[in-house]
Amino acid sequence: MKLSIKVQYGLQAVLELALNYGGGPVRIKHIAREQKVPIRFLEQIMLILKRAGLVASVRGKDGGYTLARRPSEITALGVIEALEGPVELASRKMKKTAVLYDSFVKIQQNLGKQLSLLTLEEIALKKRQADLAIIYQI
Repeated sequence: MKLSIKVQYGLQAVLELALNYGGGPVRIKHIAREQKVPIRFLEQIMLILKRAGLVASVRGKDGGYTLARRPSEITALGVIEALEGPVELASRKMKKTAVLYDSFVKIQQNLGKQLSLLTLEEIALKKRQADLAIIYQI
């Protein structure tokens, strides 16, 4: 299983907003530059995330995007589901083989649980710690 590029870019975008949380709106150009995401694709992703209620946009000279909720209230699962829909490893077709279906339902539930526990606050904290570690190694 591999996350789509849309999900990867979406997670990077909300991470950038989490890193800048409380500092006002972040311009889409800044997000694209910092996260090395194509701006055209990022614009589409941000619209989806806005419709899902995860980000908010601010118009005007000092406009940009902000998180619609605190980073501690937005999970990786929420971002993934906003961009791609529910995480599904077990399909209806798999029900023909009950052992496979039951096994993958359990895996799907565990994956969903882990993704629902992973917040943007936690990811941002890990990013800041990793950046500090790099600075001290120089």
